[in-house]
Amino acid sequence: MALGVFLFLFGLIILVVSSDWLIHSSVRLSFLYKLTPLFVGLVVIAFGTSAPEAGVGIVAALKDHKNIALGNILGSNIANIGLILGLCAFIFPLKIRNKEIFKREMPIMIFSVLLLYGLCMDLVISRLDGVILLICFIIFCSVSYFGAKKYFDATEAQNFKFKKLLAQTNSRFFTFTCVILSLAGVILGADLMVRGGVSLAKILGISTWVIGIVVFAVGTSLPELVASLTASLRKVPSISVGNIVGSNIFNVLFVLGVVALIRPIALDASILRFELPVVIGFSFLLFTVMRTRYTITRWEGLVMFLGYIVFIFFVLRR
Repeated sequence: MALGVFLFLFGLIILVVSSDWLIHSSVRLSFLYKLTPLFVGLVVIAFGTSAPEAGVGIVAALKDHKNIALGNILGSNIANIGLILGLCAFIFPLKIRNKEIFKREMPIMIFSVLLLYGLCMDLVISRLDGVILLICFIIFCSVSYFGAKKYFDATEAQNFKFKKLLAQTNSRFFTFTCVILSLAGVILGADLMVRGGVSLAKILGISTWVIGIVVFAVGTSLPELVASLTASLRKVPSISVGNIVGSNIFNVLFVLGVVALIRPIALDASILRFELPVVIGFSFLLFTVMRTRYTITRWEGLVMFLGYIVFIFFVLRR
């Protein structure tokens, strides 16, 4: 018990410090490469903060723990929108200046979960399904990159106050190294927190499905939570939203794609009736609230957060 608590708290400290550096170095990198903060959130930060989900999914697939692998991914996507964006918006309303996200990334996010539902209709995510998901992921990265180059606009982050070390350098290599080291810290912190959380969950006698969709999902979503909260407090909301949208796309298209290639995932029919519809519902909810003045207000954030609490309640009751 004591070791689990220690790992959780120590991981949290590493996570907070690393995420702060991740935001600063990533925004700086967006200027040096003339990429929008939105793209940095969608791809660079989303890719890094979703690494824990990828690690958990791949390890679980290798050990044939389908409940942990799939539950972690579905639970993370729900937590990303309901828990993370809900909290971020409640603390500081999120307004997106770059409207291109509604033409490219938001539709891709919704398409990815609808595609996943369609692939799950036969109650198995096969290796062929994994190939399809990975091809879609490559297309997503390409579309986001060229779109970011075309619509570069530094207006949102022009008043961003960088850490002194980053503000004094124009070296792309140094800044990129800071991003990589920050990502490593985020992943390490998340890994320690998950280890501690799983240890505590086992002591409490929680089922593997609940561990996957609640404990693992929340644990591996902590990098997204801290990164998005930091970006929100730093007044760079595009990174907050972009991080979540990109992470959800990454989880479905890349992580599930790789997991399915390693070992096809057999599904329980109940997933089609509850968990997957909830993932789709939260995706459409995010798209709907963002279409209203391109802003997530405090009240909308509260509704999203309460929706996540209700989801957890029903998961624990099942």
